[in-house]
Amino acid sequence: MTVPHLNEHHARILREIFAHPVARNLEWPDVLGLMEHLGSVQQRHDGKYQIHIGTAQTIIERPRHKDFELTELLRLRTFLKQAGYDAAGSQPSPGQSNTSSGSRTVVAVDHHRARFFELATDGVHLVERDHLEPVDPHGFERHLEHRKEADYKGERVPEADEYYERIAQRLKGAGTILLAGDATGKSSAMRYLEHHLQEKHVDIWHHVVGTENVDLSSVTLPRLQELNERYKQTS
Repeated sequence: MTVPHLNEHHARILREIFAHPVARNLEWPDVLGLMEHLGSVQQRHDGKYQIHIGTAQTIIERPRHKDFELTELLRLRTFLKQAGYDAAGSQPSPGQSNTSSGSRTVVAVDHHRARFFELATDGVHLVERDHLEPVDPHGFERHLEHRKEADYKGERVPEADEYYERIAQRLKGAGTILLAGDATGKSSAMRYLEHHLQEKHVDIWHHVVGTENVDLSSVTLPRLQELNERYKQTS
């Protein structure tokens, strides 16, 4: 694939995407312009944007505010690495792999259980490998409580981090990760897991290719299979 020439503006945006610490003033039009320059961008019926660069693809959401949000920025950084780009705009030589080792792991997570699905031996269909549950030695049914920390002020979140830490440990070594769960409301376990990975396991978070809002009380394996198919080019 021919590497598009980067003008000064596009090169600056690419550097800011990979900046450490994470850039806080990236604006959506600038990022969108870079993606259109490197590949193709298509807005889906649900308002999300599907981006293709070579054989890699991802789906991101437009920021609700002026600046690009941290969650989408980290996902975009991972996608660009998979497409072969770094802060300097370089790509791997022909034949060099640009994807992570390992296979896809789909995590269906709520406050009561995290289920881990991986590809079967046929390389196509998902199978459930194992699951984790929060520790609840007192039988309080994993009740929630208010936290006072600034990051979660006014939100209802799980009372302990041990559950999410065990999920993170289970995901070590995964090639790419797709999170599925209830993304709405102040007590979303999936959103809390996102925060936990971003703050304590950035190396794992970089392997997350997408998050999908689903009702786990009624979700079926074919539905998870369908969601996984949306991201099959990023495995």
